[in-house]
Amino acid sequence: MTCPICRYETEDGKYCKKCGARLITQDTSVIADLPEQGATPQIHRVRQNVSSKVEKPRVIRDESALPMYTPPDIPVLTASRQYSEESVKANPYWTSLKLYGQLYGDYFLKGLRHPFRAASAIEKSQFLYAIVSMMLYVLLLPLAMYAATQHEWGGVSQGTFADHFLKPVMSISIFFILLNLFIFTAIKLSFNPAVKLKEVMTRFGSMLSIFIVLYMVSFLCLVMNGDISKMIILLTFLCTVMTVPLFVMTSYKRRVTSGLDPLYAILLVYAASMLVLSLMGSSVIESIIAPL
Repeated sequence: MTCPICRYETEDGKYCKKCGARLITQDTSVIADLPEQGATPQIHRVRQNVSSKVEKPRVIRDESALPMYTPPDIPVLTASRQYSEESVKANPYWTSLKLYGQLYGDYFLKGLRHPFRAASAIEKSQFLYAIVSMMLYVLLLPLAMYAATQHEWGGVSQGTFADHFLKPVMSISIFFILLNLFIFTAIKLSFNPAVKLKEVMTRFGSMLSIFIVLYMVSFLCLVMNGDISKMIILLTFLCTVMTVPLFVMTSYKRRVTSGLDPLYAILLVYAASMLVLSLMGSSVIESIIAPL
């Protein structure tokens, strides 16, 4: 047996006779296997790491080769959104009309709740809404009288629809234009020399809301009594001529002291209005008062 320390050849025994080192007899096979057993986990780890490094790109390659996942569409929301977008794109005029209708409704309600306050705080940018209110007034007055006469007589005996509706519309439109010019001149002479006609007409239109509603009420009164309807129409027209010019003028603060006195300015507006009505009597006054 060879000593593992000094390489001395000795007989069988537990210790070397030359150096005294212990001889390995029974555990030789076990110890010989130790390096292999110790290396096995290392080799396994190395193989595992190498295999993981090699397989990882393959997995990524496989994932990239898979088809992309696309979530399903939501049909209700998508369809409604597309419909709304297409409707907005296809109907820009309807969208604008709806917006202006909402703005005019706000303008009309403010004039109905607080006419004098709304006229005092009105802006020139609302001139278009004032024109709409004037047009409604001009159309509703002859239409209300035409409906009242139709209800009483069961049909207009003389004249046509043009005589009882279209001609009064033209006459009242001219009268309103002249009335605004009279108010503008009176304000310029007695209240504010820097006033603009557009601003005066805007305030004038904002005060017509209550009278437009009264004409609509006259249509409802036809169900109960035609005479009540005609009295409402006549009083509404007279109140418009007497009150609206007064409140439009007094909605301005007086900035001149040497100008015309406000009382005389208001009286001049009334006098000019009555003069115009007398000259246009055949088309305005008769169409309103004659059926009463």
